[in-house]
Amino acid sequence: MPKRNCEAAGVFLAAMGLWVGCGGEPQVAEPIRPVKYAEVRPASAVQSQRFAGTAKAGVEAKLSFRTGGLIESISVKVGDQVKAGQRIAMLDNRDAVLAHQRAKAALENARVQKANAQSRLIRVRQLYQANNVSLAEYEQAKNGFASATSSYESAQKSLDLQERQLGYNEIYAPVAGIVTAVHKEVNEVIQAGAPLVELSAGEDIEMEVGVPEGYIAQIQTGQPVRVRFSALPGLDFAAQVREIAYALDASSTYPVIVQLDAPSPSIRPGMAGEVEFRFGTDGPSDPFVVPVKAVGEDANGQYVFVIDEVDKGLGTVHRRPIRIGKLLADGFVVEEGLGDRELVATAGLRSLLNGMQVRLLQE
Repeated sequence: MPKRNCEAAGVFLAAMGLWVGCGGEPQVAEPIRPVKYAEVRPASAVQSQRFAGTAKAGVEAKLSFRTGGLIESISVKVGDQVKAGQRIAMLDNRDAVLAHQRAKAALENARVQKANAQSRLIRVRQLYQANNVSLAEYEQAKNGFASATSSYESAQKSLDLQERQLGYNEIYAPVAGIVTAVHKEVNEVIQAGAPLVELSAGEDIEMEVGVPEGYIAQIQTGQPVRVRFSALPGLDFAAQVREIAYALDASSTYPVIVQLDAPSPSIRPGMAGEVEFRFGTDGPSDPFVVPVKAVGEDANGQYVFVIDEVDKGLGTVHRRPIRIGKLLADGFVVEEGLGDRELVATAGLRSLLNGMQVRLLQE
């Protein structure tokens, strides 16, 4: 047979090999889908999780004036150590001094008026008892003394108020501490209540961290934790939870305050660090944990695709309903449906079918 005819016959036979069955439809082998997987293992008896935070002093005071005005003097600067009762700053108080002097003069005038009214009342009472003045004149003297007494008491209260207003023009340190911020300068106008100086007091150091909602239910007041600072490598400090916020903050986490048991003098407010929380399991033995990515959910509940009949890197997936519990650092606690060292698919769950053969790709 000529060479060209042989080649044509070979092509024809090869093409015919692709046609089988009724209707001449080609039978193409379906590709085996690759699937990532993970092994179900017991959780450790204690899970740990770290959250970033910032150090701050146990007592932080933002000092402000109770009245507004022009700042006349500031006697401290950032980093200064102050004593309890030390004057921090003062406003221009000339108007307050004048008002105080007017109040003193008004009180003195009221005192004189009260003394005169009292003397007249005594004199008129004696005359009335001797039937030398009428009852109406006696009543008028009593009313005059009562009015003078009321005016005197009002003037006394006005003077007390002006004396307090004089005190509002000065700021004194409520406790001993270190000045950490000064927000205004001399000759600037400040509003009442606006922070002027920030003071860190006491030797206690706290850390404030934001905890996601998946962990906040496992944290309790008094729970021991460990604290580390990036500026102090190789050191960690024992601490305990002091406060747990009830609501989310702007960062969508729950603020938690932990207090260091024995802080180092090297720790300063504002230092960045992290707090390690350790969460114990509730049961008598370690629970099984399944990766978060392995769990699917539909109208019938949670499920996973278990991989079995593994041979030479191939396996078969079977859909299995499970019941999950709380979220740990390594995944969901399995309450029902899985056993130790079973293999579960961790990707492409929506494209898997019950009984499908897959090629295993380790996570």
